[in-house]
Amino acid sequence: MTETSADHYTSPHPASRPGVVTFIGVILYIQAFLAAVAAVSLLIWRGDVIDFLEQQGSPISSSALNGTVIGEAIVAVLLFLVAAGIMRGSGGYRMFVAIVQAINMGFAIYVLVAHHTGGYVYRAVFTLFIGAFVLWALFANDESDRFFAENG
Repeated sequence: MTETSADHYTSPHPASRPGVVTFIGVILYIQAFLAAVAAVSLLIWRGDVIDFLEQQGSPISSSALNGTVIGEAIVAVLLFLVAAGIMRGSGGYRMFVAIVQAINMGFAIYVLVAHHTGGYVYRAVFTLFIGAFVLWALFANDESDRFFAENG
């Protein structure tokens, strides 16, 4: 007897993902997309950004901007990978999400220190708040604990 899709949905132990885990996955995908857009934007308009920063009297060097582009690209890839893993319900990705969020939050602190003017400040602060929420939702929420305990 082969299993049909109808049998799959009527199984006695469906692995239902709690809404908070789905919300975390969506947030991680959005963060990955925004980090990719930031990296590409900084790469495309690199000269304009450097000129603008020089006009504002910012001491930011071209190498600091290169570091920002590389950091954004790495964060984008990591966030996409952990979003895919957490949406699958992989318990191993739970700790990986915490590590990636810590890296993302650390990079946000770097951005606050290196680029302490303009929109970077708002993005970095927003990233810190989102990171704190994701960590809370993964490790201090009973629904998340039950879901990852069932799915291993």
